[in-house]
Parts: sequence; structure tokens; C-alpha cells
Amino acid sequence: MKKPTCVLLAGANAARRIREEGLRPEQVSTLIGASGGPKWLVISQLDRVLIGEFFRGRQEPIATLGSSIGSFRNMCYAMDEPLAALERLEHGYVNQVYDSGKPTPEEITATAGKILEAVLAGDGARQVAENPVWHSHFVTVRGRGPLASERRAVLAPALLTSALANAVNRNSLSAFWDRVVFHAGAEPLVRFRNLRTVDVTLNEENVCPAVLASGSIPLVMAGIRDPHGAPRGNYRDGGITDYHFDLGFERPGGLALYPHFFPYMVPGWFDKSLTWRWVRGGAMADTLLIAPSPGFVASLPYGKIPDRDDFVRLSTDERLKYWNAVVSASRQIAEDFYELWQTGAIADHIIEVGADDVLHRLPRVSAA
Repeated sequence: MKKPTCVLLAGANAARRIREEGLRPEQVSTLIGASGGPKWLVISQLDRVLIGEFFRGRQEPIATLGSSIGSFRNMCYAMDEPLAALERLEHGYVNQVYDSGKPTPEEITATAGKILEAVLAGDGARQVAENPVWHSHFVTVRGRGPLASERRAVLAPALLTSALANAVNRNSLSAFWDRVVFHAGAEPLVRFRNLRTVDVTLNEENVCPAVLASGSIPLVMAGIRDPHGAPRGNYRDGGITDYHFDLGFERPGGLALYPHFFPYMVPGWFDKSLTWRWVRGGAMADTLLIAPSPGFVASLPYGKIPDRDDFVRLSTDERLKYWNAVVSASRQIAEDFYELWQTGAIADHIIEVGADDVLHRLPRVSAA
């Protein structure tokens, strides 16, 4: 085949298994979904192939772990009709429109809530909470002290303080935020080793609030107060502690599959500029990451994947045209992955990452 439009990064154990056995659905025990807002549109077609083909008829339990838009996406996997749910999510997300030039956090939160309600469509929350195969884990954070406030004059300086503390030591985030993981099943299948973490069981009443909180960006959206069954407080975007995840959590044995927007991982929201803290190859021992190639991204309109700034930079018509073009173009990523998987050629296209590799500096990735 021609050069694929996706990059396949694998840690040593994952690369060895795939070369010896091929890539098989039963090898995968964990599915990971990162924060990133509109960036997910570049892999929405890949989600379709994973839901509709790769994992079709799945019977073995699998853990899904997501923050922010990763929670929204993974929620769809746990519904009785996952493809239809994903299509509703994509349609609602792409077509969100705000009459005012600068919508309030309350307006954005209300719109996100309506999108979620449309995706869950009646009985969806129960399906997600009780699914015996797809064990969802939605990551949120609970703000401590002034970080629980909705007043901008209080929240903004508190955010800055937590960001500065994080720059010194990532573990200091626990002085400002509690990571709260809403999980399906009696016990979580994923457990974090770092930062203070509270586990809360999903139920029909808290699925929607948990997923909405998981994507509630401070100052952009309103927090979600007192989800059912969780400690009282104001809950916000799980990307604050787990933007792309550092992969240092305990999970079921087997491979982790990570459909991602980038061929690199930033641990937390405040780590975006702290490149020395970005995930190295050693954390990927049992992980296969699939991302759009840099060449594919360069071919998109504006030479980039969608982001939240598109709401400001572009008119509504321009944004809708652009986002729909990205969704359409991303079919090629999905088709290329499907072909590599079906033909067994995936082993020939894997880039194996070593323990000390800095992912965003890998020459074969950045030159693709």
C-alpha cells in the first residue's frame, strides 16, 4: 500500500506481540481516550472502524479510560448501539452554534449538556453504567478551596497558582485538585499510582454529570456540582491532571490501544509547555498508539487539526466547512488502519519506541 496516513507507535512488548501474533482484538484490554476538544474530529472515523469492525462482537471485558472528549467518545463504546451514539456525538459536536460572539461558560455548558442528552437518548446512561463488557472510567477533578469557585476573579488566580506549583512538582497538584474517577462495575479496573484519587461508582444518575464534568474546562465552562454518589464539590475537566495520561496507572494485563490526535503524550493540562515532562517510550511498553501522520495533518485545511480557537478565528460557516472537511478526510486514516490490520501489514509499519525515546522527537515520526 501507499504510505499510510497514520503513525503507529508501539512499546517493546506491544511491538513484539504484534509482530509475532498480528494485531487481534482479544489482545487489547484497555482503550485510552485523551483530552483535546475538537481535535478528536480527526480520529472520529477511526473510532467508527474500532467500534464497528475491530471490536465488533466483543465479549471479553475491556477497560476504557478517558478524560474530557476522551470520556465523551468512550461513553459511546459502552452503549447498546455504539456507532449510532458516536454519530450523534459527532453531529452535535460539529454543529454547536452560539448566537453571541463570546458565549458564557453557562451557555457552553448547557450546549454540551444537550449534546450529551441527545447521545444518551433515553436509556443510554443505564447502558453505560451497567455494561458487562465495556468498563468505563471517566476522569474528573474536584477543585479544592478557591478552585471550587465559579467567580472568575477567584478562580483565575487560583488556576495560575496551581499551574505554577505544577511546574515545580507535578505531585503538588494534589494540594489543589482531587482526581475523581467515575467507574463502571463494583471496583475500578484502572487504578492510579500518583496524585490523590477518589473512585466513584457509575450509576444511571451520574453518568451524564460525570462525562460533562470530565470536559468542563475552567473559565470556559461551568463546573458540575455534586454528582450523584460522589463527594460534594465542584467537578471539572479531568485533563487538568490527565490531559493525555502518563500511562503510569495500573490496568488489566494485555495491550492498551490508544487512538490519539498526536504521536506524543502530555501528562497534564499544565504540562503543555513542559516538554521535559512529556511521556517517554518506556511508559509505552504494552501500548499501541495510532495517530494521524504529520504529513496528513499538513494536508488538511489550514494545515492543522481542529481546536477550540476555531470558534474565535473562523466564522460559523467557515468553521463548519472546515470541521466537516476534516471529518471527511479522516476516513483515509480509518481505511489505512483497517487495511493494515486486515492484511497483517501493521507489523511492518510499527515504529518501536525505546525506553528513553522522547516521542515527539522521533525522526521517523516528525519527518512523516
